[in-house]
Amino acid sequence: MRKLIYILLSISLGSILLNACSTDLDEEKIVSPPVDSYFKTEKGFNDLVNSNYTFTRSLFPGGNNYAPLVFFGTDLWTNGSDGTFIEFNAYNTGIQPANPVLWNLWAPFYQGIAACNTAISRASEVNELTENEVNAKVAESYFLRAWYYHILVVHFGDLPLVTEEVTEVVTTATRNSVEEVYAQIEKDLLFAEQYLPATQSDFGRVTKPAAQALLARVYLTLEQNDKAAAYAKKVINDYDFALLEDFSRLWDVDNRVNSEVIWSIQFSQDERLNGDGNAYFLYFTPRYDLQPGMTRALENDRPWPRFVATRYYFDLLASNRDIDSRFAKSWKTAWIANNEATLLPNMQIGDTAFVYVPWDIPAEDEAERELRYGVFDINDLYDGENPIGSRELFPQMRKYKDPLRSSINSGVGTKNVIEIRLAEMYLIAAEALMKDGNIAEGVDYINTVRKRAAWPGQEDNMVITDDQLDLDFVLEERALELGGERFRWSDLKRTGKLLERVKLYNTLGRDNIEEKHLLRPIPSNMIDRLTNRDEFEQNPGY
Repeated sequence: MRKLIYILLSISLGSILLNACSTDLDEEKIVSPPVDSYFKTEKGFNDLVNSNYTFTRSLFPGGNNYAPLVFFGTDLWTNGSDGTFIEFNAYNTGIQPANPVLWNLWAPFYQGIAACNTAISRASEVNELTENEVNAKVAESYFLRAWYYHILVVHFGDLPLVTEEVTEVVTTATRNSVEEVYAQIEKDLLFAEQYLPATQSDFGRVTKPAAQALLARVYLTLEQNDKAAAYAKKVINDYDFALLEDFSRLWDVDNRVNSEVIWSIQFSQDERLNGDGNAYFLYFTPRYDLQPGMTRALENDRPWPRFVATRYYFDLLASNRDIDSRFAKSWKTAWIANNEATLLPNMQIGDTAFVYVPWDIPAEDEAERELRYGVFDINDLYDGENPIGSRELFPQMRKYKDPLRSSINSGVGTKNVIEIRLAEMYLIAAEALMKDGNIAEGVDYINTVRKRAAWPGQEDNMVITDDQLDLDFVLEERALELGGERFRWSDLKRTGKLLERVKLYNTLGRDNIEEKHLLRPIPSNMIDRLTNRDEFEQNPGY
């Protein structure tokens, strides 16, 4: 898969350039560019479909990427000492159409949509594959187009809905309604469900259950709860997926292929194939290298402290840590001394250099431990709910930890990103069933996830009863299970809880968030390129 899936559309660009040239050495008239015939072949069409995956990676490179849009501005995350793009956390005037974060989501996703449209438009021309073989391949493009559009419509609302290959320069655009965009998403995913195989030989290619899982996610967003539950249950019951027994194994870089992954976005240790890589390991990593006994090391990631859990999120994670293993298995709280030059008097290489825990350490314990290593607790990070200090040191969320990079300071990550996994299907089923009044059945699904999360012997203590299941409990369970997996902003928006929870738990954004922030501004880079820009409406308030 890694050899195939990220072929760019350089073939198309090359053919355009070649077709525009003339030569005195060969006067043969080429009626159609070489790419037209190439895409009709089995290999050419496969390469075209492979190119559709390339732009999924645009969510994860370093710099002005998509991350501030999904982590900032919720109840779970605030900003660390890296102060870039905090406007998306503070909901201040920095959220403007010219903000580069917006364009860096919009542009590559529309490139991905254009690549999908090319494959879909040319599917009928392929002459080396049967109709069934073509449908199975082009179904990948339908899935990916739906995935691109779903993320775009959640953030931007009404969108230009482009479903045909673009072969000429287009300088005008109009916005289709959210309803029209979702109708196309549903249509694409139903095609993908019909024709995709249940499994693929190349891990990372989308499958029939991936299409059903994305349909479950989409139907939940549309409040079509009966369909959301039905599709989530299909994925749970009709295939060989299984929750891993150990939650920590989900985040093991050596366990990329496992029974819980329904679809993941692929990266590689081969730098020729990895592009800009997956940079998310950077953004949750504190400046551990500034502490006594510490220096940067590959196994500890490269620090770039952008996202820190809010006081609310840390309290939630810590509240049941004696029975719930998910905090311990996806957060780092202790660092081991590795720098001879800065060891404390009572410290040796391999000893604990410092700990940082998100709860209150009793004064007597703190005093005893500080004789041997640094000790930090929630009171060093928060005064009540208010962040204090520089916020460059904190517990590290390690779902993106990546010790397989090429060098200590490399910002090019190699770790696959799990985009859809089985536990989400259980939580979708639970929420949809609850909303439809099937509380007891919904409780069964959420308890399955909670029992997997229990420490051995604590399973009964993790089980909830029917009277405990409500929307706030679902959101808390999604925070515990899926926190850091890029769902929170869209979760709060689709449940009507974004303004409420930001006002309750986000100290930086609570005074500024407004109704207009339920949509992002359309990037000015898009509008400024239009010849009908006066007719192309910006989202209200921007």
